[in-house]
Amino acid sequence: MNLDFGIVLVFLTFGSLLIWLLAKYLVIPRASKESRSFFIIILAIMIFRSFLYEPFQIPSSSMFPGLKIGDFLLVEKFTYGLRNPINQKTFIPTGNPKRGDVVIFVPEHTKCSSDFDIANPKGSYSSDREKNQRMYYWSILSENCTSQGVKYIKRVIAEPGDEVIYRNKEFIINGIKLDQKILDKRDQEELIEEINEGKEYIVRKLSRKPENGSWNVPEGYYFLAGDNRDNSLDSRRWGLVPQEEITGKASLIWMHWECFSCLPSLSRNGLIK
Repeated sequence: MNLDFGIVLVFLTFGSLLIWLLAKYLVIPRASKESRSFFIIILAIMIFRSFLYEPFQIPSSSMFPGLKIGDFLLVEKFTYGLRNPINQKTFIPTGNPKRGDVVIFVPEHTKCSSDFDIANPKGSYSSDREKNQRMYYWSILSENCTSQGVKYIKRVIAEPGDEVIYRNKEFIINGIKLDQKILDKRDQEELIEEINEGKEYIVRKLSRKPENGSWNVPEGYYFLAGDNRDNSLDSRRWGLVPQEEITGKASLIWMHWECFSCLPSLSRNGLIK
């Protein structure tokens, strides 16, 4: 079963409200008092989680080295707009994702109701060969889809209207290569400082053969990639991300808890670059 906790909170809120009103109507003081307290607590949690901040746990190493498995994050739900907690439709827009932002989203291939053309709209690829290659990856990755989809975390590389080229493990946006500086180089990996629209962050490259490609990002779409460049399934594989699927901006690490037998740690607490 694939349930969204936000929807569960909405139903709990309305359920506790109905119980409170019913207890008041039937004049049951104790039940009325307890249900009122429960309703206020659940309402506060729902408002906080739906419109302010949502917790998120890093499930994979695709954003290493900046984010590690076991990191618990706070995700800003208000940065790009306030959304209906049931259908996730924006009713008050407040801003747009920017290059370099680390965002939470639901990629199209994880939703059984979606299809290839939504994540790969006409004009985003330059040839039938590129389209066929992406359809092949889509057919494999979409096999594990769910009704609600699965939330991912990646970094915004390109915005609507941008032209993206990935060549020799470097991104070229609108003809300009992203600035990179080697911080550490070993036999099997490199740690690189990358700058995108003035935002500095660290990416990891492994000694693997790169797969080159090019994309045109239409209006309403974003190109996202993991910082662990050679160990990340992202827009290079499953396509572009519609803006309405980006649900928040990851802002800070508030705890690290790698396994149930481990003790939680606050050593990694801090803002996300």
